[in-house]
Amino acid sequence: MKRAFNIAVVILLAYLIAGRALMHAQAGVTGSITCESGANLVRLDALKKGFSESASVGQGENFLSSCLVTGEGRVGDLVAHEVAR
Repeated sequence: MKRAFNIAVVILLAYLIAGRALMHAQAGVTGSITCESGANLVRLDALKKGFSESASVGQGENFLSSCLVTGEGRVGDLVAHEVAR
């Protein structure tokens, strides 16, 4: 049982490390921006749609925190990553 648990932990760690490496590799791809730039785009889009300044700032901050936690986020066709190249 302990051996199966150890194997599961190693597989999980390998999956997470591979996913992080792939995310870093994709950060330099065309159409890729930083999380901060994506948050600013979300804020500006919310202003354009008629939200108030405080509501648009809130949406931008929500996008930023989500992007930083997950490591990536989407703004239209752009992919935002936590890593800048």
